[in-house]
Amino acid sequence: MAPANAAAPAVANPMASIAEERKAPSFPVRELTYWLDGGEKATELKEMIMLELERDPQWRINDHPNLTLAETRERSMSKIRRMADMTMSRPLDETMLRMSIVSVVDPGFWTRYGVHFGLFLGALQGQATPSQLAYWMSKGAMSMQGITGCFGMTELGHGSNLAGLETTATFDPQTDEFVVHSPTLTSTKWWIGGAAQTATHCSVYAQLVVDGKRYGTKTFVV
Repeated sequence: MAPANAAAPAVANPMASIAEERKAPSFPVRELTYWLDGGEKATELKEMIMLELERDPQWRINDHPNLTLAETRERSMSKIRRMADMTMSRPLDETMLRMSIVSVVDPGFWTRYGVHFGLFLGALQGQATPSQLAYWMSKGAMSMQGITGCFGMTELGHGSNLAGLETTATFDPQTDEFVVHSPTLTSTKWWIGGAAQTATHCSVYAQLVVDGKRYGTKTFVV
């Protein structure tokens, strides 16, 4: 047994340890980086995007605790507009890489941005016919000029159980419209990020009903 006054064993310093290991690696770091990124050009593009974000004051995060709710929303919308402009003007591979980097730089913003581009726009891309998708694109679904989307799938009593969703979309032949209705407490649409303050449109998942017959869960833009 060690004496009571014995010094505690030294605890490794992770920062110092990794710095020491990085001084003399047993492999060429840059070549491994190229391999992980998918090639030298991919690494250079990634570094260019990271430098852009580093130099852009909109992407600073050290002042987040001092921003009001209104200021946080305004900055988020400014960044969303910037990202949407780049999405429309830059190649797809660069856009996807920028999105993945932003998800690491500012995960909170990425969640807000992803509600529109990942969930709302993703629902359109996955469920709309070519003519329907073209219609919503012309209205600003990609550029976010006039449309900010949210996602209405989850229900209070069903989570993501699509087959069990209770919200209905009943076709009315008199008005040529679908009447969307959540008839019970458990059919309440739940967890719709952005719906209360920001979104203009929602991709709503509901049971299609035509002439009293159900045709399964479909997606409706509301």
